[in-house]
Amino acid sequence: MKTRTKVILSTLIALLLLAATIAAGLNAVFTVTYVRTDYATFSEEGNRDAAALSEELDKFIGKSTTFLNLDKVRETVKKYPHFAIEHIGKKYPSTVEITLSERREEYAFEKDGKYVFLDAEGKFLTEGNPDTSNRAGGQNILLDGFGFSLGETGEVEGRYFSELLTVMESFKKTLSGIRANILSVRLDLGTTDGKNVTFRIHMKEGVLLVIDSPSRFPAEKAAMAISDYIALKDEERLIGLVTAYETEEGELKSIYSREEFFN
Repeated sequence: MKTRTKVILSTLIALLLLAATIAAGLNAVFTVTYVRTDYATFSEEGNRDAAALSEELDKFIGKSTTFLNLDKVRETVKKYPHFAIEHIGKKYPSTVEITLSERREEYAFEKDGKYVFLDAEGKFLTEGNPDTSNRAGGQNILLDGFGFSLGETGEVEGRYFSELLTVMESFKKTLSGIRANILSVRLDLGTTDGKNVTFRIHMKEGVLLVIDSPSRFPAEKAAMAISDYIALKDEERLIGLVTAYETEEGELKSIYSREEFFN
């Protein structure tokens, strides 16, 4: 019995030594010598972030390709929230491949005297910004009245926010860039019984686009409003409002009025 136990122990020790030898061999053969990162950037700040991140990623050079935990690579990238991860993977024997794209700032809302930035999809980007300046130039679209809140994992919630994003997607089909045309959007909740809810969209020239009852047919109303906006003469875009609404008969309409309005 004792002899059998010794044989078993000897076998286990031999297997452990073999495993350790194989692991050491793999580590020696498969070692990271290059972290190849492809960046799609459009701003000077994005280029600076790319240079700084590349320096941080060099810390993985010399690590075992086999045993490198790619989650640690992702955690390093997430220190730079303006980059979206398109791909992270290993290319044996010695390369880590990363593809990143710069997330576009598009929207902002005020929080505690500073501003939270959202990307073009309406997802959280950064907070604590001193103003609404966009890193690519100009200002982000200021959102007001939506009662935004941020979840622990960065999700953004707000009243009628999904409807707003639907409206903006409809605008993007016509406008070359919504930031170039839109200054701000205010949600007006209307009466206490929930009637007369509107999006009041302030265009840079001065005209106001009003989307009435945005919970109903937001994309269709937005398409009508932006079509009428595009058709305006230059002097008409300086004042007045374009209102997209649904009639009592259920017909969707859009009208332009030159009457002055107050913000």
